[in-house]
Amino acid sequence: MSHDSSKETERILIKGAYLMTQDADLGNLVGDVLVADGKIHAIGRDLHDAHARVIDGAGSAVLPGFIDTHRHNWQGALRNLGPAWTYQEYRSHVQIGLGQHFEPRDVHIGNLAADLMSLDSGVTTVRDESHISNSPEHTDAAIAAHWESGIRAVFDHGWPSTEAEAWQFGSARTHPDDIRRVRNEVLADDTARVTLNAMLRGPELSTPDVAEQDIRLARDLGLRISMHVGLGEWGAQQQAIRRLAESGLLGADMTFIHCCTSTDEELRMLAAHGATASVASALEVFMPGLGQPATNRLLAAGVRPSLSVDTETIVSGDMFGVMRAALAYQQLIIAGAAGPMDRVPDLPTFDAADLLAFATIEGARACGIDGRTGSLTPGKEADLIMIRLDHANLLPATDAAASIVAGGHAGNVDLVVVAGQVLKENGALKSDEAVFDAAAASRDRLFRAAGLALPA
Repeated sequence: MSHDSSKETERILIKGAYLMTQDADLGNLVGDVLVADGKIHAIGRDLHDAHARVIDGAGSAVLPGFIDTHRHNWQGALRNLGPAWTYQEYRSHVQIGLGQHFEPRDVHIGNLAADLMSLDSGVTTVRDESHISNSPEHTDAAIAAHWESGIRAVFDHGWPSTEAEAWQFGSARTHPDDIRRVRNEVLADDTARVTLNAMLRGPELSTPDVAEQDIRLARDLGLRISMHVGLGEWGAQQQAIRRLAESGLLGADMTFIHCCTSTDEELRMLAAHGATASVASALEVFMPGLGQPATNRLLAAGVRPSLSVDTETIVSGDMFGVMRAALAYQQLIIAGAAGPMDRVPDLPTFDAADLLAFATIEGARACGIDGRTGSLTPGKEADLIMIRLDHANLLPATDAAASIVAGGHAGNVDLVVVAGQVLKENGALKSDEAVFDAAAASRDRLFRAAGLALPA
């Protein structure tokens, strides 16, 4: 069922922008973009359309919207709680401590707050890793927020955050069966703006038998799979990717998140099976206990990764910080100051243009939607952003990609379009700011329920 039938799309012609298409055939050019019927109708120079609203793109870059391939949206009302937390502190405070107290209304407002923050910073697609499926009502509330916000969402149905410890690190519990209802009754349309994937625990977080049963369930339902692997010392011991390969379960329908302590051989297995990866570089450099970003090691294995935020309780929810963190860690590798897994000769490197590709077209590939979005290709959905290169923090913008990666922020994102619908224009979101008051009220209720002191 589509919830977009009442939403109007505009006919828009963006003129004279620097187009960073992420389409290998089109490349980068100064030109125009025509959006019609929710899709990219044409790319070129000197386009004209008497029925389109014209937007001046001079001094701006237009590119596909950023694609965040791994964010726990339900934590959107808890942002910036613990930037110095370790992995264990995060799990204790948020997933175990607060997750059990979430009501469906808290999930809804958390997802909505995360979506609006994403859109404001140019993220047009989010893969929502939703391990807050405490009940069917919690799940439905999360999905409803994605329809309401206007973002493109890949909803990754996960496990509950009630009895959270029983669902991870050797869990014998199989994936919640409610995923069948969601697939058959709620998100059956794989061409809709909000679609369904399966967030599975795999052999790193559940028993091998449960991992196999869950994977077969997802594939029976026709769902792509995401899986957290390479989580600190535990991930190094479990070697989940190797175990999946040896059991014949590793496949191209899988996206592996983090991979921090996955071995180089495992990353080559991932590549050989056509699987994809998501690097949460900002979170990985901020949070002790996970390991370091695997970006360069993935490239060495033949995998061009996607990028992700992970949790806003630790890091900012924008992709600019994620790109900069990946680049900063690469510089540590070059300086010989990286973690032990990266102290090998001749690791391949990446640049700002690569990072923009990781944040757009590679994200679309990881979500299995690269035929629909991720590049400014005529016929694809009109998911695009316009970044003002003539703002003081980016001038003189000698290299557009380098300027966006090194200096960009949400305030430079002037226009955001998802499926032809304008959600931000002239630097302002077209949304009700009451969402953020509701987020603060949700946070207060959760703190009280958990017996925590309210913020001053």
